Amino acid sequence: MDSFLPRLLSIILLLISIAMLIPVGSVVIDLLSGAQMPVVRWFVPLAILATAAIMMWLLTRKAIPLQLYLVAFALWVLTAGYFFVVSR
Repeated sequence: MDSFLPRLLSIILLLISIAMLIPVGSVVIDLLSGAQMPVVRWFVPLAILATAAIMMWLLTRKAIPLQLYLVAFALWVLTAGYFFVVSR
């Protein structure tokens, strides 16, 4: 049970990170076709992906208490979900 929660959290990190590649891919396609893109449309998904990388590093290091990590993780999931819903 001790290794179940970190594995579950890392799978969720992976799935949300893959989902964030969808807006990044659509921005790249739009940019290649010559459209003007606002900075928010490409910066927010990249910031969410960067935060995911940092959270994965913290999860493997066990550098912070699990309760604090879970709060940060929940906020990250809410932010990613909000952006994904609003950007559609």
